[in-house]
Amino acid sequence: MPSILLATHGGPSADGAAHVAKQLADRLDAKLRAICIMEPLPMIDGGFGTVYAPTEEEESATRSALTACAVDQLQRCGSFVAPQVLLGLPAADIASAARTDGAAVIVVGLGPHQFLDRALGHETALQLVQQASTPVLAVPATMRTLPRRVVAAIDFSPTSINCARLCASWLVKGDLLHLVHVTRAWSEKSSDAPRKQADEALAAIASGIAVARGVTVERSIVEGEPAQELLLAATGVKAELIALGSHGYGLWKRLTIGSVASKVIRLSPVAVLVMPMGSVTS
Repeated sequence: MPSILLATHGGPSADGAAHVAKQLADRLDAKLRAICIMEPLPMIDGGFGTVYAPTEEEESATRSALTACAVDQLQRCGSFVAPQVLLGLPAADIASAARTDGAAVIVVGLGPHQFLDRALGHETALQLVQQASTPVLAVPATMRTLPRRVVAAIDFSPTSINCARLCASWLVKGDLLHLVHVTRAWSEKSSDAPRKQADEALAAIASGIAVARGVTVERSIVEGEPAQELLLAATGVKAELIALGSHGYGLWKRLTIGSVASKVIRLSPVAVLVMPMGSVTS
């Protein structure tokens, strides 16, 4: 039986993730597991030669408070699974738990977009995409239902195609899957051959994606900066989910220029599904 891994801290920003994870597990007849990662309490050096270390009682109280918040959230969002609290670092331990479970997808809150949060490394969803070998579904706090209109970015990489296939398997009658290929601007002097080849390749991919009866599959080719065009395409079709593959860029490149996935996660007002490179290589 497939499993869905919900990673939560019990706070309001993860409410959407809790709702969607429960509904996705129900639709796929999958097991839902909820985990909370409690980071070790810091030791404090007061500068006078005395270092304060948290006591076992303080760590126990913190664990109990985190568990209580998560239980309350899960029940409020319609799920009655018991959350498991793990001690560690959020992104690394969530990714590890997903690999151990063989989870089909990790569901997390999309989180804040403020620059300070990014600078301080508080973007768990983005860090997960960089570290996990499991697809990551980042959900905004206000989302309450499974997406019915999806924009899937297709750059002809294995991760982008697999990501489109994965989200297509979640759709039901009346839903929309819109495949988008973003390319550089065509030169006025160039022939129509490259565009025709891209359109034929996109059509072949569309025909090879299995969808439920009654699901509409559309496709389009647009020119411009990939992240911007994907966000515009999502707005144009009123999508509730943007799906794309990650190319597994190195850490320095992500920090300096950012990958398309990073930009979309940071800017998207709707849910984002990313298929990491590790999901293919593993």
